[in-house]
Order: sequence, then C-alpha cells, then structure tokens
Amino acid sequence: MIKRLLWLALLPLSAQAADDFATQWPLQLSQPDAGAYRASLDASVYNAAHWRDLRDVRVVDADGKPVASVVYAAATPLSGPLRTVELQWFALPVTAANADDDLSVVVQRDTSGKVVSVRNSVASAGAVGAADPVWLVDLGDDAGKLRALSVDWADAGATLDLGYRLEGSDDLRGWQVLDPQVRLVQLNNQGRELRSNTIKVETGLRYLRLVPLQRSGAPALRGLRGEMADVVVAGDWQWQELKADAASNVKDGYTYALQGRFPIQRLDVVMPANSAVSWSVFSRDADRPGADGSTPDWQLLTRGWNAWSLSEAGKQQRSAPLETSGIITDRQWRLLAEPGSVPSEAPLLRLGYRPGSVVFLAQGRAPYLLVAGSANMADTQAALDPMLDALRARNGAHWQPAVATLGASAARAGDAAYQPTKAPRDWKNVLLWVILVLGAAAVAGFAFSLLRSQRPDKKET
Repeated sequence: MIKRLLWLALLPLSAQAADDFATQWPLQLSQPDAGAYRASLDASVYNAAHWRDLRDVRVVDADGKPVASVVYAAATPLSGPLRTVELQWFALPVTAANADDDLSVVVQRDTSGKVVSVRNSVASAGAVGAADPVWLVDLGDDAGKLRALSVDWADAGATLDLGYRLEGSDDLRGWQVLDPQVRLVQLNNQGRELRSNTIKVETGLRYLRLVPLQRSGAPALRGLRGEMADVVVAGDWQWQELKADAASNVKDGYTYALQGRFPIQRLDVVMPANSAVSWSVFSRDADRPGADGSTPDWQLLTRGWNAWSLSEAGKQQRSAPLETSGIITDRQWRLLAEPGSVPSEAPLLRLGYRPGSVVFLAQGRAPYLLVAGSANMADTQAALDPMLDALRARNGAHWQPAVATLGASAARAGDAAYQPTKAPRDWKNVLLWVILVLGAAAVAGFAFSLLRSQRPDKKET
C-alpha cells in the first residue's frame, strides 16, 4: 500500500494548464537571420496584458518554448549625435564662491535666469602670484544635455597638473558636489604630449562651477566647450479616448475606465466650445487595495489643471495636454471640477502614451509568437540590456535590432488565463503523514502481537 501511495505522489500534476496566455500574435521578421529583433507593441497588447510591468508579455517559438526577451512598457527616448558648443562662463574670486555658498548676491541674471554679469569678477587668470579663480558656467537651455566639459587653455604648451571640485546648482544658492576632485593635466616631454582636459558630466542642473583645490598655478582660460546630447523622442503619441461612466456626476467627479495597461504620460480633455474648467485628476486600480484592504483609494495626480476650449471666428482652439510626472498604468480615472468651475457636460478624457516594444532573440524554431495575458507569471525577464548596450557602443547609439511586426491577434487560452491558479496540494507532506501514521500503526500492531505471544498459558484443571 505504501508503494502505491508513493507512486501516486510522484505522478505529474495535471491541474496546471499547458497554455496559460490569453492572446497571441504571429511575428513577421524583416530579416531571416538577424539574431535579435524588436517589435513595437500595439493597443491590443496593452489591452491583453494583466500586469502593470507587462511581465506577462512574452515571445515563444514554434514549439511553445519561451525565448530570451525583454519588454519595454513605454518608448525610451534615445540620445542623438553629440554636438560641441562654446559655453558661457565667468571667472570670480574664491571668496565670492565661499560666502555661504550663495552666488546669487554677486551674479546678475535676466528674467529667464541667464547669467549676464558677475560683480567682482576676475578679469584674467595666470598672473604671477594671483589666486586661481572659480569658473562659473551657465548651461541655459542645454541644461540636462551636457555629457562632457572640455577646458581650452590660452597657453597650449603650459605644463600643469591642477585639481578642481565640480559643483552644480539650479538657483546659485544651494550647491551639490558632482565630483570632489577633477584632475586637469597637460604635460610635454621631448615632443610627446599628455593631455587630460575633458571632464565627464551628466547632470540636469543648470549652473556649474569649478572650484580650484590649489591656491595658484592655473594659466589663463581661453574657453570652455561642452559636448551636448540632444534627446530624440522615439515613437509618436497614441491616444485612448474614454467616455465618462453613466453613473458618475459633476458633484462626485466623472469616472472613466481604461481597458488595458497603457503607459500613460499625457492627459487631455475635450469639452464644449467656449468653456473653461479647473480640474483635479485622480487614478486608482483594483490591484492596489486601499486602507480598508478592499476598495482602492483614489490617488491625486494633479490639482488645479486649467483646461479650456474656445471657438473664435470658426476656429477651434484648446488648451495643451497635461504632462504627467511619470508613467501611470492605472485602469480607473476620475475628473473632479474645482469649486467655481461648472462644466456643462462630462468631457471626453484622452490619455496619451508612446508605445513600447519587445526585444527578443531568435532561439528555437521559427515562426515566433508574441503572447500576452496571464495572472500566473513571475517577474522575470532575460538580461539583454548589457548585450544591447554593448552593440550600441560598437555600432553607434542609434543601432536597433531588426524589425519584427505583429500580425492579427488570436485567442489562445482566453479569459481562463486571467484566473490565478490555485496553489497545488502538497501531496508530499500528506504522504509523509500517511507513512508516519501507517508506520506507527505497524509498530503498535507488532508490539501487541509480541505481548500476546509472551502471555503464559493457563494450566488445565
């Protein structure tokens, strides 16, 4: 009997469905032997996905086996080719920079924040015995694009080994240390030259300053150049247009339901002509329970968003879409009119996103399928980013895998894939208890039999 129980316990469990994705799409490859491919996600993929991070969007081969793939929920902006620009810079005494780290008292700016002059500025550097100045840089509209800072000395043949502290600020008051020690070296020996005058910089701060770590020794500065990387936005905006639920109203707010895990980054409303309303915007999702553990709470996204629509001389004008502070993947949305704003009717809510993509390797047998929609996926993806970064470094920043396109969608497992599977019964644990009980019973039976055999026989009378 025990052998039979062991045999039953080791049988494969058949409760797990072999096909656990709701929908599938055939993938058409632009090149048959590219090795790596990239397919853009369309609205049907976001509609089918169950998880916020799209972990249930995968690629499988002709045998149904998963291949190495990674999903990017939203389009990632790419860096354009580097361009070199002459930077606006000012020289000022070290004492001015050290006065409570507040340069706003010595720097004059225009209404846009551009530095136009510096009081007590240093006319030049390099004079004998003169203290090395602090260099102040205003990146202006190129803030956030700087990748490298190059120093151009007036004396290209000077021998120097200088140290600077690189700092950054947004307001000329509070300063952050970006690099505690930058070394600038320029050496010449028998016709050979060693030059290191480039500083790697990646920051979104507008103002930079280089503070000398030595008192003197720096030659005159001829200029500062910056290597800028402009951002090339990938993908066009796509929009989901939602109508308010019939049960919602202006008092409690208009509610909207989004069917899918779209990476929302823009909001827009379509209102009747000649109207202006100040809105508060909320979102929520059933997978994020509220304080009571059941009904999710509304999360405030923005307050006082002024949206308007004006018809003038037959021309329709509308307010610009609102940029969100990040990617939002909630399914439920709510518009609540601020006090004093009375919309004449529920507006049409437009949610904008840039489609993401899936990158996969051509493993296994073709053809390949994109599958999506499962409540039973673990948060695992292939580690393809290091390989993609290396290929871009070798082939150029704009290198991309070969194109793959999605065909028409088809049902796979359907709605059953969205139902979480029940945890399988731990048959091994049950079996161990059965064996333990049977073993105890066998021992008890053996002991009882032994006692009976040792009882003395009654004498005959």
